[in-house]
Formats: sequence, structure tokens, C-alpha cells
Amino acid sequence: MLRLFKWFLIVLALVVGYCWLDQVLPRYDVVRIVGTDTKRLDSSGFFDSEAPNVQATNTRDVRFINTVYPGGALRVYRNEDTDWGFPWYYKFDSGNLMAAAQSFQSSSETPKWVVIKSYGWRVTYLTMFPNALSIRAATGPDEYVIPWMRIFVFGGLAIGLIWLYFRLRRFKRERIDPMLTRIENHVSAAADAVDDHAVAVSSRATGFMARIRRWLDSWKPKNQRRYK
Repeated sequence: MLRLFKWFLIVLALVVGYCWLDQVLPRYDVVRIVGTDTKRLDSSGFFDSEAPNVQATNTRDVRFINTVYPGGALRVYRNEDTDWGFPWYYKFDSGNLMAAAQSFQSSSETPKWVVIKSYGWRVTYLTMFPNALSIRAATGPDEYVIPWMRIFVFGGLAIGLIWLYFRLRRFKRERIDPMLTRIENHVSAAADAVDDHAVAVSSRATGFMARIRRWLDSWKPKNQRRYK
């Protein structure tokens, strides 16, 4: 049971770590821009929401970029500066990015495909939008951008975790296991000593009681004595 709980914690940590990295690392989408918009959003302190029943802590204007994938699926990006905060993309040009998005806006008859670099998730029920970081013209709707940052981060972490796993196994084999063996031997030796002492005490007690019984038996008549 304890082993299963340990593996549950390890898997949970890996899943949480993967989701967190997947949310903050950049991704690339080939889309067609169909419009831009600016909305006033209330910030609840954790998720941005347009719901009227959310207790807002501050209100601000947020730029949005509306796009369509080549397959027809919709994607909405927010366009906000990250400034000096986390994640450290140091984005200060959301106004220029909005102008670039408006210049790339096109219709389905004469599409202009662009590559949008962004980070974050689109979660409809939480009113979460990925944040656009940059826009450039694409070679076509089938262009594929290799996500080098994700490859380096996830690959490096995978290599690091594998190295750590084998280092811990080696450390356990060379340090922990011998120590546990010594402790087990000491405990076993102590238990054997206790057992031997208990047997000796029991033997002495048995011998003493036998002598008492013989001494009491000597007071009886010879024909009634149990011990001859």
C-alpha cells in the first residue's frame, strides 16, 4: 500500500509539472486572422472573467485576436504585455502586435495565413485565453514550426529525471541498502540475545523451582515422595 502511495505521488508530481510547463512554454499555430477586438475584463484575482457575478478586484482593457485554423476551428488569443513578470517573455509591444494582427486580417476568399507564437491554454469555462507573443506571415496553411523550446525543455527534463533515477538507485544500493542490512543484523542479533537471555532465565527459574519441589518433597514420608 505504501509503495502504491509513493508511485501515486510521483505520477501526480510529474503530471502537475508537465501541465505547468505545457501552460507556460510557447507554442506555434498557423491560423488566419478574422478580426480584432478590445474588451473590458474584470479580474477576480485568479482567472479573468466576463461573468457579472464575479467579485472583481480590478478592471482593465484587454485586446483580443480572433483567428481560424485551416480546418475551420476557432481560436481566440488575448494580447497583453508580460512586462517583467513571469513567464519571462518580456513582451512590451502589445499595441504593435495588435496593429500587425489588423494588417494580416483576411477573408476566406483571399486568406493570409500567419504563425502566431503564444503561451497558455484556452479554457472556455474558465474564460482563459492564450496570450499571443508574436505574429509573422506563414508560407501556407500546411507550415509546421518545430517547437525547439519545448523539445529542449522536455527533453532536458526527461534526461535529467532518468539520470536522477539511476543516481538514486546507485545511492540506495551503495549507501542505504548496506546501512539497512547492518541495522537489520543488529536488530536480529539483539533479538537473538534477548531470546537467549529469556531461555536462560527460564531455565534457571525452572531449575530453581525443581530444587524447591525436591526439597519440599523430602519432608514427606519415603513412600509418598514423588522424587526418589
